[in-house]
Amino acid sequence: MPDKTVLVTGATGRIGRVVVSDLLERGYHVRATTSKPLDHAASDREIIDWRTVDFLHETDFDALVAGCDGILHLAAEIGNRDRMVRVNVDATRHLARAAERAGVPVFCYTSTVSVYGSGLSTSIDEDFDVLTHDRDVPSEYWALDYVREYGRTKLAGELVLRQVAEKVRYVVFRPTVVVDISQIVAIRDWPLVKRMLAAHRHAHHVYVRDVSDALIWFMQRGLAGHGRPGSVSVYHLSEDDRPDPHHKDFMKKAFAASGDRRYRIVAVPWVADWLHDALRFRSLPFRNPLWRMRFSSERLRASGYRFRFGMAKAEEIALDTLRREVLQNEQDEDNLAERQS
Repeated sequence: MPDKTVLVTGATGRIGRVVVSDLLERGYHVRATTSKPLDHAASDREIIDWRTVDFLHETDFDALVAGCDGILHLAAEIGNRDRMVRVNVDATRHLARAAERAGVPVFCYTSTVSVYGSGLSTSIDEDFDVLTHDRDVPSEYWALDYVREYGRTKLAGELVLRQVAEKVRYVVFRPTVVVDISQIVAIRDWPLVKRMLAAHRHAHHVYVRDVSDALIWFMQRGLAGHGRPGSVSVYHLSEDDRPDPHHKDFMKKAFAASGDRRYRIVAVPWVADWLHDALRFRSLPFRNPLWRMRFSSERLRASGYRFRFGMAKAEEIALDTLRREVLQNEQDEDNLAERQS
């Protein structure tokens, strides 16, 4: 779509970097936010309209959204509990209100499957029960305190959009575990105990390039007039129904491709993992940890969208990366031997 300007918040994050690149490749004008001071010598300043934005303190985003045809709101606070309400909830509210005033056609928001906490069921769709958003109820989510806070504040951000929605078409995405190639490979760098305990787990991985593609696809659909103004649609971004979804499945392939013994792990029974978490969190909740839950992709498929790459492709790229590492190491060893002879 020529002459369309898209605002990408959190543009320097894991998803944001890919989204910006994909938008530029497809011919969009990109306005991108960063919380860091801009490097005026940066080579992309001529093709990207960079804006330094402090979502922790700023409340007026009218100038930021002015002239934008779509908003992809990726910015979030993930680790600092004290900042989460202001960044994940309040800033989302102010940004959405600015979008309403400006008449932006479509606003895409990245949430998380953490909004479900620890489910009473293992099969989760977008209408399943979610966390209590306005107070912390530890029994609802078997997780560290900051993870529970993240899930609650991202859910509160979703609810803000429902409260504000009048003219803008809102699309909320709840991705599972978003990974790039380096993170798939880096399973070998996990501590030994973690590799053993987690080998049996369902990975819940979704490839970052698929997340980017889905965001842009739904934005384009909104720009084409699909959906009622003021509507809020929610979709999982998940590939939980794919074959060989466990960490141990990739570890076997990675060991065969690389010979790296860090991938050769004996998976302990799932009950050991469960007991480990029980000791870690000092509780025995009758709920399911994340690795036992499955997030349905049925609504995503019903929309007509299909992942452009898929985790099978992402894992094959990761395995090719490992094979190239082996060849490079062999070449380095040969070169060293020649220099020493």
